Amino acid sequence: MSRTRLPVVIFLLASVVCAGPLWAGGETEEPLSLTGATFAGTSGMGIIRLFEDTPDLGKGVGLRMIVLPSPVDMAAKVASGEVDFAVFPSNVGAKLYTKGPGYVLGAVTGLGTFALLTRDPAIERWEGLQGRKVYSTGMGATPDFLFRYFTEQHGVDVQADFSYNKAPQLAQMAIGKKVDTVILPEPFVSLVLRGAPDMRIALDFQETWKDIYDTDSIYPVTIVTVRPGLAEQRPGVVQAFLTAYRESVDWVNENPEEAGVLIEKYGILKADVAAAAIPKSNLTFIAAGEARESLEHFLKVLLDYDPASLGGALPDAGFYFEE
Repeated sequence: MSRTRLPVVIFLLASVVCAGPLWAGGETEEPLSLTGATFAGTSGMGIIRLFEDTPDLGKGVGLRMIVLPSPVDMAAKVASGEVDFAVFPSNVGAKLYTKGPGYVLGAVTGLGTFALLTRDPAIERWEGLQGRKVYSTGMGATPDFLFRYFTEQHGVDVQADFSYNKAPQLAQMAIGKKVDTVILPEPFVSLVLRGAPDMRIALDFQETWKDIYDTDSIYPVTIVTVRPGLAEQRPGVVQAFLTAYRESVDWVNENPEEAGVLIEKYGILKADVAAAAIPKSNLTFIAAGEARESLEHFLKVLLDYDPASLGGALPDAGFYFEE
């Protein structure tokens, strides 16, 4: 072999090693079959467009979307690695990153929507709850933590009753006049107000948060998380999914009636309930990096108040996905 041809041969060999087989056209990524999961309620509304119109996540990448009954079922799927994208309450997702399989934050997708509704005319402020019984949903979850935190901040001694721990059940109990003072999130707040005209919102958790911290921001309660192996190995696919999620949230907020039809079609909520609740549900999309400051603030409040709610520690920087 002549000296003049030797550099050419070395270059070609290096190209094969670095770029893969030349006959493969540079395409070395394997096909993927991915699963995204949400659960019934507000958390499932913003992502609904992805159920109807499968987004293009790249060549050879498929996506199926499923609805699970609750965050508990979601945690089981995540623990076994059965889902690639999982919607969670923010503190549960953070805890699973710290203590579990390490799913990372893709984005904040929902802000707070909790309210205390009542028939009791004496309840106008937090102090009006003194000595009363309040029925609540979400024992050990965000509404429970916030309610206990807010009542302590206002020096109120109040009993929380979790006899009806599921939001749909508690809403029906309120409509049926079996209970008079309840804590619920959207869309069940709207459902109760429609079904029981004698009920009213006495205390808005979001406004209370703003007052305590002198801020215009609402605490983040819903996030979408990503299987760590997928985030590391195929960040472009993850980013494509997150872009589609953002577009879905925008579409839902702009088209509540059409979105309501899809939300009912996929078994999340009745169309009329969803359409009425969407404008009040604080559906949003804030990418992980942009959401870090507000999310850490909220998680630190939970951590200081009840360390077990986060597994004893704030998530480190690795929790926040970056392409």
